[in-house]
Amino acid sequence: MARNKCPANCRSAKTGGRPGSGVRKRKSKLKMRVHQLTNGLMMGDAVSNHTLEIDRRLREWGYETAVYAGYIAPEMQQLAQPDARLTPFLAETDDIFIFHYSIYNPHIRLFRSARGRRLLIYHNITPPHFFAGWDAGQEALCALGRQALRTLTGADLAVGDSDYNRGELTAVGFDENRTDTLPIFLTMEHYQSLPEDSALQARLRQGGMVNWLAVGRVAPNKKLEDVIRIFAIYNQTINPDSRLRIVGSRYLERYAAALDDLAAALGMREYIHFAGRVDDGQLKTYYQTADLLITASQHEGFCVPLLESMYFGVPILARNSSAIPETLGGAGVLFSGQAYEVVAETAHLLLTDRALREQIIRRQKARLQELGPERTERKLRQIMRRLQA
Repeated sequence: MARNKCPANCRSAKTGGRPGSGVRKRKSKLKMRVHQLTNGLMMGDAVSNHTLEIDRRLREWGYETAVYAGYIAPEMQQLAQPDARLTPFLAETDDIFIFHYSIYNPHIRLFRSARGRRLLIYHNITPPHFFAGWDAGQEALCALGRQALRTLTGADLAVGDSDYNRGELTAVGFDENRTDTLPIFLTMEHYQSLPEDSALQARLRQGGMVNWLAVGRVAPNKKLEDVIRIFAIYNQTINPDSRLRIVGSRYLERYAAALDDLAAALGMREYIHFAGRVDDGQLKTYYQTADLLITASQHEGFCVPLLESMYFGVPILARNSSAIPETLGGAGVLFSGQAYEVVAETAHLLLTDRALREQIIRRQKARLQELGPERTERKLRQIMRRLQA
């Protein structure tokens, strides 16, 4: 097939990766072209960051690359282009097409129709039952997304962010020999260059209280009602000088309102604060002022906040569910079916036993090193070789 055309923002190592710079004429063997397709591209989003890190590595290795998305945030416009611009390339048999799948969307048809080699990256889709009674539309969308996953079994290779996600692929019919695990690229170094938000930091440290932190979108699978109940017991029976900060978009307003009502009913309104979605600089400050990260989520395909907590040295107390124990890899502290009172006592131990706390933080730091970008980079190289074999 002809290889002389390239999307408007197709990038290569020789052009320095500058969007819109085109591609230099090549005197020798033509470079392989890689198209990545994702639902949306936005700041502070794990899938978006993973997509861009893959793009950067591929360009460094000499591939021509382009990223396409259905939604592109204003600040990301120079890094991607509208999904419709992928259509002219779908017939290119020598190209590689990478599809990031985390929710049902029309891109699935584009990916299925691509004639080149196809790589599916499965980021998991929340099981629909979590949205039952909260949002019928989201429940239906998640159900459709999980059903449609079965129609992608023809991909040349399918990978999950975790072994947990890979297991879901094989469970719905993917050939195990054509599946693999590609952990998310974790790039924490950018936090170092972010300016300190001194005003926010002063507010979060005000009163010298113990700060609990929960990070993630406010959605039913996160089971934030359990977090609130555990914290309420801790605050009322162990340490009244404590606060809970919940950082993440109010993804489902009806659910968020129910959490507000629960906090009020438990007499916790003045101790629990919903921060909403924050930028990376603010998120850095929330972690820096946190004494404990807690997650009671019942469904995670990877759970990036766990690694952010490892980076900032915040002890982790997490529910033993889905991909969480795999991501922790023996770090942090897990709870399962224990009563709220027992979990609250465990939190108190993590907050007051200095030796235990330091031990937990050391193990978390070691786990973060195990999950560093070098590991993902090596696996990505292996996957690209498999696609080209």
